[in-house]
Amino acid sequence: MKFDEIFKGDNNKMIALSVCRAADPEVLEPILRIIDEKGVRCHLVDDRGTLETMLASYGDDHLSDGRITIHHAQDDHSAAAVSLELISSGQANVLMKGLISTSVLLKEVLNRKYGLIHNSLLSHVALFDVPHYHKAIMLSDAGMNISPSIEDKKKIIDNTLECASQLSADEPKVALLAAVEKVSEKMPATVDADALARMDVKNFKYSCTIEGPLQYDLAISEAAARHKGLQSTVAGDVDILIAPGIEAGNILYKSLVYSAGARVASIIMGASVPIVLTSRADSAEDRYNSINLAMKISK
Repeated sequence: MKFDEIFKGDNNKMIALSVCRAADPEVLEPILRIIDEKGVRCHLVDDRGTLETMLASYGDDHLSDGRITIHHAQDDHSAAAVSLELISSGQANVLMKGLISTSVLLKEVLNRKYGLIHNSLLSHVALFDVPHYHKAIMLSDAGMNISPSIEDKKKIIDNTLECASQLSADEPKVALLAAVEKVSEKMPATVDADALARMDVKNFKYSCTIEGPLQYDLAISEAAARHKGLQSTVAGDVDILIAPGIEAGNILYKSLVYSAGARVASIIMGASVPIVLTSRADSAEDRYNSINLAMKISK
């Protein structure tokens, strides 16, 4: 499915966002846009006076019509607690990071009293619209797990497959990336990829086709695979790219955005709700797309 088609139309789910430390123009602008376009409700957690002043500067009337509710919090720790309580109590079903340290917010996410984490692993999933590629493509993990074990990688795959399933992807094709396609004990990523690719697909939560190790060019280009004599059902039609570690994933993510001109939406999977965890460097469009993605996969 193409990137724009995924987000087309109104979302028929009852969506409410919990936005931690929302008093920032870069955070508010995509939120106000999504409220106007999709009719969602939003809980903004931050200093009440600051938020009211900022919303007034937009000529905003969302407070009067009930689409926005402000929850006062005077510091990061109290803001994180309020935001997670909104999720835990069922008042919101998407969590979004605003102007707050990622570590502070995630520490609260992992607090067992909220019941957001069960047996899974938090992992970063990015959805790209890559120029000259015929469909949207996912990449994981580019921003959460530093050096995942083979069991971690299986959970990363499961999280990404869950995201794909929520977007109605049918039997997604997964490429386990490495620097070479041949298994070498000197390159642990190839050993892990080979072991994961040889697993019975029933070991994964969702039906899929998995191949690896595969170089990026072989995963993305059928011509490159044919030139190297590789027989593959994934090559040139891949849906999901699994990075061997955070360095490779992060470099590929930023290369696609900054050098290839790809559009992107990214979320954190593995909790009971999707988490929008954008960075200061992300554009307003990236934030908007990320909220849209979270809304699409929210249960």
